[in-house]
Amino acid sequence: MSGFGEISEPSTRTAWEDWDDVLQKEAYPELRLQKTMEPPTEIDTFIILEGRYLYDRVKNQHELVHVNSIPEVNLHLYKSKLENNYICIIKDYNLVQSSEIVELLKEYIVTSSDVIAVLTKPLVEYQVAQFVNEEYVIRSLNTSTQTSRNINCKYPSLEQPNIIAGVAAGALSLREIVDKPAVILVCYIEHPEEQKIYELQDLLDKLHVIPKVDQANRSSILNSNLYI
Repeated sequence: MSGFGEISEPSTRTAWEDWDDVLQKEAYPELRLQKTMEPPTEIDTFIILEGRYLYDRVKNQHELVHVNSIPEVNLHLYKSKLENNYICIIKDYNLVQSSEIVELLKEYIVTSSDVIAVLTKPLVEYQVAQFVNEEYVIRSLNTSTQTSRNINCKYPSLEQPNIIAGVAAGALSLREIVDKPAVILVCYIEHPEEQKIYELQDLLDKLHVIPKVDQANRSSILNSNLYI
């Protein structure tokens, strides 16, 4: 028997309330650039290359000077020897940390006259009504303000319901907010680790990231003479 104002709970309950489960939040390391340095006051183009294929393809280029890094998210920042361009490469990071990474790169993103991002994704994630019988598909996504950079490449716009996320998407959103031009080229690849996308290599050449594409080394195990 219970008195007035008392709450009696049954000894057993078949339903759990929200507070019954203690959610354990995953701990992420605090991110910071390795070197403390002032960003340049003028940048012609800030280029973001996101994905394992692009990361491995660019990392050891002699035409680039290493500027800074965020090792926890596999991010490296380079300065081009050929032009007043900066190149950011990143791979295998947790999307939860995208906003934090964009914030650390904010001065580079906002300062640049143009921002161009290239993003690789598995072809199975490309959603269209018709069957895709190709090894890769390249689509573009632009800010309202069009880029003035002539990269000689016109690709169809990314169709709905396809979406992008991560650092490249965050940079595009930031450029839209500050009313500056940016473009993302999304390359859906059948085998992201296989270095046979010559159109993508040619695009990196046009951006002056990797010159002499036809003489580039291909280190992928899929292109080696090793058989199992």
